[in-house]
Amino acid sequence: MMHLIGVINWGSELELDNLNTMVNLINKSIFSLLFTSTFFFNGCKEAELLGYDQVINPVWEYNYNVGLTRVIQPIIDEELVIYASASEKKNDLSANQKLIALDKENGKVEWEWEDHFSSSFQNFKAHSLKPIFNGRVALTIGGRNFCIDLITGETIWKNINENSTSNSELKSIGNILYRTDISVDDYHERIMEADFSTGKWKPVYEVNGGDSIRQGLQVPAFYFEPDGDTIMVFSNTLWDNTTNKIIPRLISYNKTQDSTYYDIQLDDDPDVYSAVDWFPEIHEDRVYLSVDDHMVCCDLYTGEIIWRSYMQVNNLASNFLIIDGSIYIHVEGDGILWCFDAEDGSMIWRKQSKGNPSFLNYYEGKLIYVAGGKLWITDANDGATLATITAPSAYKNPDAFFSPDCTVDPETGNIFVTSWTTAYCYPPYEKE
Repeated sequence: MMHLIGVINWGSELELDNLNTMVNLINKSIFSLLFTSTFFFNGCKEAELLGYDQVINPVWEYNYNVGLTRVIQPIIDEELVIYASASEKKNDLSANQKLIALDKENGKVEWEWEDHFSSSFQNFKAHSLKPIFNGRVALTIGGRNFCIDLITGETIWKNINENSTSNSELKSIGNILYRTDISVDDYHERIMEADFSTGKWKPVYEVNGGDSIRQGLQVPAFYFEPDGDTIMVFSNTLWDNTTNKIIPRLISYNKTQDSTYYDIQLDDDPDVYSAVDWFPEIHEDRVYLSVDDHMVCCDLYTGEIIWRSYMQVNNLASNFLIIDGSIYIHVEGDGILWCFDAEDGSMIWRKQSKGNPSFLNYYEGKLIYVAGGKLWITDANDGATLATITAPSAYKNPDAFFSPDCTVDPETGNIFVTSWTTAYCYPPYEKE
């Protein structure tokens, strides 16, 4: 301030008053500049932290760099996690999907795959089953079947169904793959099997409903009898177009002896909504299914219904888990997460969640899933919410929230999720 005064031509008292006013204005300007700079710095810092200062934060992330894109349920292998995105950015959504294999530890790209039969509109079903066996992963898109080497990302084999189409589910038992297909001409529906190493398909079960009945076979669950016979247990959801009713059935079939043990109806009063929404799960001497808005438990060996529990709405998009005598299932609508006693079907707890759920995952007493665009971590004992996580990409683009796709590594507990723009790896949640 002495330097400022020294360079001013002193004059009247009025000039001195003007000088004091000037000095005050300078001081205010300096303070305002310092405050604004500090606020701007802190604001930038806070903006950078948005999405990265939550209960758990990403170990790594990978931006697909194609804008909003179709994605899949992450596929876990020993060293890799496989995601998918559009191969390029196209506004008409015609770009094929490519698979992207990332190192589970650091998110480094190991390989990419897009060896499709067609140059456009080839997309994998997000929640379809994609089995892994002996360093290979198998996938299908509506009758176009692929097997890919997990080390190199090269196609081992690929083929197209002859005069038939398939749903997008594959299951495997050992080195044998199973899928279903429907004949385009006569609507025969079949369960098909192939060796994982060759992809040569052959039918092992076939049904035909004629002109009025459409079949709906699902890929089977399996168990083995003491003599070594292979038993397939699967659902067949019939649609009778003369009555507009859907009739869910459960079938037990001895594949070794080519004989049917039972074929029972699961709903005594079927209607247009009475479909089986997820595959049968075998647990001890029972088989469990999600049928319309009920959880159903049947005797594995007779098919007799033991109990049915009401869930209000159906389970269109998710799976269900059977862990330590409890059944966990997330239904659609507004989103309810249920826990039932596997023995008698009684409700242990229910939790209001959100709609459009991912698959459920279980790790060390916690249920991990995506619903309503957020990652949820829930206590499996009582349904209490432990954490909800927002995708960091959603802070930059409100449309880039988490997609309903989530897989937990059973060995490490790491959580692999994806938004509509970015793949993420999160560490396990630890209770405080």
